[in-house]
Amino acid sequence: MASRGRKDAIPGADGSTIQQSGSPNAETIAIYGADGILLSEGGTGFRKVNITASGVINGGTSQIYAVKHPLTLIYNADEPHDWYTYAGNHNDALWGDGAEKSTYDPCPNGWRVPPDAEKTFGDFSADNFSYYIEGELIATGDMNMTNGRNYLNVSWYPAGGYRHRNAGKLNSIGGNGYVWTSKPSSVVEFYAKNFMFTMTDQGFPSTARSYGFPVRCVQE
Repeated sequence: MASRGRKDAIPGADGSTIQQSGSPNAETIAIYGADGILLSEGGTGFRKVNITASGVINGGTSQIYAVKHPLTLIYNADEPHDWYTYAGNHNDALWGDGAEKSTYDPCPNGWRVPPDAEKTFGDFSADNFSYYIEGELIATGDMNMTNGRNYLNVSWYPAGGYRHRNAGKLNSIGGNGYVWTSKPSSVVEFYAKNFMFTMTDQGFPSTARSYGFPVRCVQE
């Protein structure tokens, strides 16, 4: 998962901890240092910090803080709900502005964040993008770590859920799926486009940039 424009990914959910209701509905997956020691959540590992906290903003943005703290999700409970700024100086170019790949794109060489949701995922439909629950071709049932949708029987999209913009809580884990694109929203200023799917539907909403969504790299 990553907030739109962040260089580094943040930990997602431990699929074995999924709950059918509540927020969060799963716990953060355990991560370990190079020495094999567990990095504690809220300590040496994954952390959440409000953009208004002391030391986060430097020169009008949180970019320096974000680079120095790759395991920290910067959340913003107020408009524009952007991890990068709490003013109006958002940065569309962090992931390439829907055009060329940028320095902060989290994908490896030869790959990039999808530049456009409709062009990349526009032909996905109920006919070719089937939902599976615990390996069965059905669209109603419990949220589960194995749930997701299968595009043309060749490309699997797990129902990885998201981290909420306000406090970084894990939600919809095992139920819905989300994928960032690098394209800014043309509908809501400060927001960005993404591809999302439920058990029965899919679409291309505009979403606040401090949300933590999975990144699905595409070849350049």
